[in-house]
Amino acid sequence: MTAQQRKDQTEIILKENNIPINLYLPLIEEEREAVIRTAADIAKRILILAYLYTTIHNDDDKQDIIAYLKTEKLWGHVSRREQALFNKETLSEKEARNLSWRVECIKVLLWSINKIDDLGLPIDEASEIFNLIPGYMESSEEFINGAVIRDTTEILDASDLIYRIHWAVKQARIDNTEIPNINPDVVQEWHQAINWITFYEDRWDDITTDT
Repeated sequence: MTAQQRKDQTEIILKENNIPINLYLPLIEEEREAVIRTAADIAKRILILAYLYTTIHNDDDKQDIIAYLKTEKLWGHVSRREQALFNKETLSEKEARNLSWRVECIKVLLWSINKIDDLGLPIDEASEIFNLIPGYMESSEEFINGAVIRDTTEILDASDLIYRIHWAVKQARIDNTEIPNINPDVVQEWHQAINWITFYEDRWDDITTDT
């Protein structure tokens, strides 16, 4: 499928769900040009985000979590900003709120390694995703080594769809309107995750969600 065909396919989905369409929004990358993260790297990012989430209500466990991440050889994959949050004694209200939304990133990441069958649309907040990852402080080896990346075509289909939905959400804010059945906060996190998966930038901290 070409990038133009993918755009056309996405616009059909948008129309079916009454989501505004920007006919002039650029194409995403062609499939032959796409670079996708490895399943192992995605699995590691899932675990890092999950443990960051646990720190929202468990300040006292942070040093134990850092020790665990080092033991599991995950600490080297923690971004600079994330390391600062892990090492911060108490998170601010804004930092805690931002980390709580990162759960939505985890959903997309889990989908990309076939732990969730259907991603659907960014309507409802994620639930029960922690049942799909190793338990607290359990070994991560099987989860990481057993991860299998989803087909590139499916990942790019999702990338194109999320990108165009995010444009619609941003435009709705400018116009002071709403898009029924779409959660703007979920869209933002989905876009962050899919752009990381598709190497929009190399490092997690540098990922943007341009439309």
